[in-house]
Amino acid sequence: MTPSLRGQRTASAVLLGLVTLITAGALVAVTTWMGRDSVHLWQAGESVRAAEELEIALLQHSRERRLLEVTEAEEHAHAMREAETQAHYWLEQARGHVGGASEAELLADVTREVEAYFTQARSDSASGLLVGTSDPALETILALTERLVNVNVTDARNLMEEAQRWDQRADLIGILAVLMLLTGVGLVLWAERRLVYRPVELLQEALMGLQLGSTWTPAPEVGAQELRNIARAFNDMVSRLERQREAQVSFLAGVAHDLRNPITALKLATSGAGSGEIPPERALQRLAMVERQVERLGRMVNDLLDTTRIEAGQLDLHLEEHDLAELVREAVELHRPISDRHVLELQVPESPTPVRCDATRISQVLNNLLSNAIKYSPEGGPVRIHLTPADGGYRITVTDSGVGIAPSEKESIFEPFRRSASTRETIPGVGLGLAVTRKILAAHGGSMDVESEPGKGSTFSVRLPAGAARPPTP
Repeated sequence: MTPSLRGQRTASAVLLGLVTLITAGALVAVTTWMGRDSVHLWQAGESVRAAEELEIALLQHSRERRLLEVTEAEEHAHAMREAETQAHYWLEQARGHVGGASEAELLADVTREVEAYFTQARSDSASGLLVGTSDPALETILALTERLVNVNVTDARNLMEEAQRWDQRADLIGILAVLMLLTGVGLVLWAERRLVYRPVELLQEALMGLQLGSTWTPAPEVGAQELRNIARAFNDMVSRLERQREAQVSFLAGVAHDLRNPITALKLATSGAGSGEIPPERALQRLAMVERQVERLGRMVNDLLDTTRIEAGQLDLHLEEHDLAELVREAVELHRPISDRHVLELQVPESPTPVRCDATRISQVLNNLLSNAIKYSPEGGPVRIHLTPADGGYRITVTDSGVGIAPSEKESIFEPFRRSASTRETIPGVGLGLAVTRKILAAHGGSMDVESEPGKGSTFSVRLPAGAARPPTP
C-alpha cells in the first residue's frame, strides 16, 4: 500500500517520537538509579561521620572520667555530661542513616554497649583506672564502631563502583541514542527523497519534456499517493491532449476531404454553364447538385461555428414553449425525401408534449440524429423514431439498422473531431455533429446516450425535461 504524504509525515513523527521517548526513558532510569546510589553513598558517609564522632565523644568522656577521679573538679564532671550528651546525639544520627540489616544489627550492639558503659560510669567511679590505662568496656565499644565504619566504607566503595558502571551505561545509552536519532533522521530523509523529492523531480522532467514536436514520456506514477494522483492526472491530461491533437489532424484531413468533394462537384456542375450548350434538363440536374453541395458546405460551416461558440461558452438559447411532438414530426418529414431505401417510422403521443426549449437548436439535434441514422445505414432499412414520456420529461429514441458502433467507441464518438474507425474512410464527415448535439442537450438540461452493436445498428436516446431549461454552462 502506497503511503500518503500525511501518512508519511505521521510515520516520521512517530519514529522520531519513539526514538526520543526510548532515549528519555533510558536516561530517566539511569539518573534515577544513580540518584538512589548517591543517596545511599551520602547515608554511608553520614554513618561514618556519626561513628567517628561517637568515638570522639566516648574518648572525651573516658578522659574526663579519669581526670575527675584524680582532681575531683566539678568542671570534669560537667565535661563528662557534655560528652555523654554528644555520644547519644551521634548514636541517634547513626540510627537515621542505617543502610542495611547488618548495619542495623551492629548499631544495636553499639547502642547496647554504650548504654551499659554510661550506666556503669554514672554508678561507679573510675574503678581504679589511671590515666594511661585502658578501659575494657570502652575498648569493646571502639572495636564495634570501627566495624561500623568499615561496613559503611565497604558499602560506599561498592556504591562508587556501581555508580561508575551506571555512568558507563549512561555514556553507552547516550551514544546509542545519538545513533538511533541519526538513523531515524536518515530514514526520514530517505523516505522524503523516495516519496516526495524524487517523484517531484520526475514530474518536473516530464513537464519539461512536454514540448511541441518532442516525443512525450509519461510521468512515472511513484511516490506518495498524492503525487501518484498528480502524475496520473498529468498523464491523463497529456493523453487527452495527444488525442485532441490527433483528432485535430484528422479533422483537418476530413475537412480538406469534405471540402474537396463539394468543390470538385461545384466545378463540374458549373463547367460549360456559360457556353449555352447544356440542355435545360441537364442544367436543372446540375443546379440541384449545386444546391446539395452548398447545403452540405453550409452544414459543415454551421457545425464549426456551433463548436466554436460552445467551446467559448457563447451558445445563446431562445427559450419558448413548444410542442416537442410537432418538432419531431417536422424533422421526420424533412428527411423522408432524402433516401428511397430508408423507411422512417414515427411514433409520437397524440396529446401535446410541451417543453420549454430553443426550437431551432432542438430541430438541429433531431436533424443530426436522423441524418446520421440515414448516413450510417448505407444499405437502407427502417429508421424508427419514438417519443415517449419519461422521468418528468420526454425521451426521443432514434434507431437504425446500420453499421453500428464498437463498445470501445461509445463515448469517444461524442468528442469533437472523433469518428468511428470503421466508417472514417468510407462515410464522409468531420466528427462534430454528435459533439454539438450533446452540448445543445446539456444546455437544455437534457442528456443523450447510445446503445449499439456492430453490424446491427444503433439507438440514440435523447432526454429532455418538461420544465424550463437551465442556462448553458461556459
